Amino acid sequence: MEVVTTDWMVMGMIHAYKIIQKASQAFDEEESLNDVDFPYLVELQRRDIENPSSLSAEFPYVFKEKNTSAHDNMHLGMMNVFNLLGEQKEKGGDMDGIDVPFLIESLSGELENADLLESYDDFFVDVERREGLEELR
Repeated sequence: MEVVTTDWMVMGMIHAYKIIQKASQAFDEEESLNDVDFPYLVELQRRDIENPSSLSAEFPYVFKEKNTSAHDNMHLGMMNVFNLLGEQKEKGGDMDGIDVPFLIESLSGELENADLLESYDDFFVDVERREGLEELR
């Protein structure tokens, strides 16, 4: 399946929201998304980009030079989401009230290839099965 660069970035954003949703579902009563260190998550994504010096220094994070790497664009999308959530938390927002399905649905309208969202789970499960979880980091 041919995937355009911007779709990889949007899928990274969707992936970040799905991670947040899955984490919050696994929490016990004492755990909360309000305790998440979002700037740390932004930094983790930055470190996974092949050439982090090619990134803009501030949000919204973009590549200063052309980068068609699916891997890097996924991490770029995740960086932007974690940054937004960190800003929201800093302003006193309740992270446990994030409406992930709404956000994912909103982002899906930005995809050039709408079939990507429908095949999201199959795609990432297939990558995990073939290459292991480390490839999804």
